[in-house]
Amino acid sequence: MKKIVSVILTLAVLLLGACGGNESGGKTGADTVPGSAADAALSSEAASGEAAPATEPAAEPVTEPPRVIDRTAKEVYERHEELTPVNYDSPALLPICADRGQASVDSLVFLCDSPIYWLKLYGLLSDGYDTAQVWTGPEGTMTLGYLEGFQIVDPTDGALRTIPETAALRKPERILITLGINGVGLWGEEKFVASYKTLIDELQAASPDTEILLQSILPISPKYRYWGGITNATITAANSWILRIAQEYSLGYLDTFSVLVGEDGNIKSELVQEDGLHPNRDGLTKVLEYIRTHG
Repeated sequence: MKKIVSVILTLAVLLLGACGGNESGGKTGADTVPGSAADAALSSEAASGEAAPATEPAAEPVTEPPRVIDRTAKEVYERHEELTPVNYDSPALLPICADRGQASVDSLVFLCDSPIYWLKLYGLLSDGYDTAQVWTGPEGTMTLGYLEGFQIVDPTDGALRTIPETAALRKPERILITLGINGVGLWGEEKFVASYKTLIDELQAASPDTEILLQSILPISPKYRYWGGITNATITAANSWILRIAQEYSLGYLDTFSVLVGEDGNIKSELVQEDGLHPNRDGLTKVLEYIRTHG
C-alpha cells in the first residue's frame, strides 16, 4: 500500500513540474531567460504589486513662432524711387504680433515733437488730456539737434527739467523716441545720427532699467509749408538712419511711417490735418494700433 502511495505522489510531482508557469497564462522558459533584466523587472513588479513605470516619450523640441515682418509699404517704396526703402532684414524692426491691448500703450512714455504731441491734444491716451505719457518742450515740440540743456515739461508736476533729469526722476518702464521732423531738412546724416545717439546715451545713463524704443518720423503732405526743404524722401532717408541706430544699440524700431503713407508716397489725405504735417485723430489712432500689434 505504501508503495502505491509513493508512486502516486511521484507522478503528481512530475505533472505539476511539467505545467509550471503556464497555469495563469504566464511566460514559459522559452519566453524569458532566467537571470535576465526582463526577469528581474518581472520579479520586482511581482514583489511590489505595482506595474513598472512606462518609458517617457522624447520631448518635442520647442520652436519659436516665425518672425513675420510688416511690409505694408513695400510696393510704395518700389514705385517711388526717391524714397529710401525700409531694410526689412534688420533685426531691430519689430515684427507683427497679436494685439497686446491698451496696457502695451499705457506702459510707454512718448518723447516726441509736435506730430505725436497731438496724442495729448486729442486725449487719445488712457489718462486723457492731462496725460503724463507725453514728454516734450513747453511749446509742444522740440528739435533733436538742440537738446543739450533743453528743458521739457515734466507732466507729473509741470516743472521744467532736462530730458536726463526727468528720466532719472521718473524712471519710466519704456520710452518711445519719436523725434527728427524738426531739423532733418537742415542737417546731414552725421549731425542727425550724432544727436540721436547722444540722446540715447543720456537716457540710458539716467535710467538704465528703462526700455528704449525708436519710432520712424511720420510722413507729411506737400501742403506742409516747408515742403521742399523737407519731403518724404528726406524723411525716409532719416528713418533709415534711425533704424540703423536701433540695430546698433539693440533697440526695437517701429515703422509707423508705413502705416500712414499712401500710394502717392505722401501721408494719406484722410489721415492728416490741413497743415500737411500733423496726423489727425484717425491717423494717430492708426499709429497706436500699430504699436499694439508690433513688438
